[in-house]
Amino acid sequence: LVTVSSYLHGVCMSWVLGYVVYDLQTQMIDRMIAFPTQFYDDISAAQINIRISSDVNQLTDTASTVVITIIRESLTILGLLIWIFILDWALSLILLIATPLIATLVAFIARRLRKLYRDFMQMGERLLAHLQEVTAYHRLVKLYQTQNYERERLYNYANRVRQLKLKQAVASHLTVPAAEFISTVVIACTVYFSLTRDLTDPLTVGGFVSFMAALALISSSLKKLLRVNEMLQAGLTASERVFFLIDQEVEIDEGKRSMIDKKVDGEIQFRNITYKYPKSDASSLNEVSLDIKPRQTIALVGSSGSGKSTLTSLIPRLYEIQDGTLLVDGVDIREYTLADIRSQIALVSQDIFLFDDTVAVNIAYGNIENATDEKIREAAKSAYALDFIENLPNGFDTQIGERGVRLSGGQKQRIAIARAFIKDAPILIFDEATSSLDTKSEFEVRKALDALGEGRTVIIVAHRLASIEHVERIVVLSEGRIVEDGTHQELLAREGHYYQLYTVYKETEEQN
Repeated sequence: LVTVSSYLHGVCMSWVLGYVVYDLQTQMIDRMIAFPTQFYDDISAAQINIRISSDVNQLTDTASTVVITIIRESLTILGLLIWIFILDWALSLILLIATPLIATLVAFIARRLRKLYRDFMQMGERLLAHLQEVTAYHRLVKLYQTQNYERERLYNYANRVRQLKLKQAVASHLTVPAAEFISTVVIACTVYFSLTRDLTDPLTVGGFVSFMAALALISSSLKKLLRVNEMLQAGLTASERVFFLIDQEVEIDEGKRSMIDKKVDGEIQFRNITYKYPKSDASSLNEVSLDIKPRQTIALVGSSGSGKSTLTSLIPRLYEIQDGTLLVDGVDIREYTLADIRSQIALVSQDIFLFDDTVAVNIAYGNIENATDEKIREAAKSAYALDFIENLPNGFDTQIGERGVRLSGGQKQRIAIARAFIKDAPILIFDEATSSLDTKSEFEVRKALDALGEGRTVIIVAHRLASIEHVERIVVLSEGRIVEDGTHQELLAREGHYYQLYTVYKETEEQN
């Protein structure tokens, strides 16, 4: 019966703890999915991953082990204290004198352990983050022969983790011996005072033995409490980190206007838009006003840091407007729900985002709920990706690896473009969409982009100025302001900012 009860207790506890872990993880995932882009700019992936995977388990392990021990041993100590006060309140005062000493010791070591655990977990995050970088950029490490440099950096992180772990052990293992020393002094003082008291001492021999036995049991329970102190501090630190993530603000989504089963015309109006990144001294955009007509194609041109990508990031509300107004079809975008406004926009970025899954899944990601095999195939064909996909080992079912490592740069770019095709959004943003393609691939994709742009509002962010010469309207930005606006020929004739950029671009192309 005892064996069966023990088995059932273990299974039930595992079920409860597993559910608690799952519940906390789902809460953290729900929050993580809804965090604003700015949050991800300020925190590493390793910090999020460790909190969701490791810290949650540390917290629940603490709750299951430490809490039970604390409750059981605290009640034991409380009962024994009452008993020794009943036996001899005068001798019990010796224990009261020792209590502040033990409490001070425990509080000091607890603070020390908490700080060490914070440092330990932060250093663990740094080690994991750098490991992820070295793994992701292993080709760069090999090409530039920085293996020794990276090895030393990882060694240093690992050694720092080891040192912090050792400091934890030193602080933790100091608690019990120190408490035992104080307990021994208390017991010795109790024996001394009991022997030196006069013969009228009300404590009998049996009572004295009972008193000393109670002291020994108090000492034993106290040591058990002190031994779980390290785990308690680890759990408290983990809880701080877990609830830091849960308590973060999510994206502002107070819009009431719905666009279910409806597409916007694509008119976009920027009205005196100013935006400054939180950790930047200068504004990325300064009182920018720009009208884009429905189904118009424009190109944003400017040197790095001129505000092109920031401007396009405001349309899907990846960043919140600080000053000014942004209208889509004459309506402030903040009146739309986030889901609705983003359903109207497709993005193809210079940063290619591919998942470690099949080609089909990566294309379907543009419209994951409604993508069919036929639509996926048609999108691939429109992006001039069908030929190379059919030549892959398993066609559309080919696993492309982490970040699409099994594909060439041009192939990855065309899958990303196929994803935009399948979304079929009325507003298209191409942020350096053809920057990683060779001449032949760029020609094919350019035809696809031109076809895709028909009947849609298209915003192109480009450094390769030759690729936007045909665009009907070019807007030039400099230091967060619009400085020129016109066609390719009109801007060249003005011999202003665009003319200078184009001249430098042509000279660079000729040198290459």
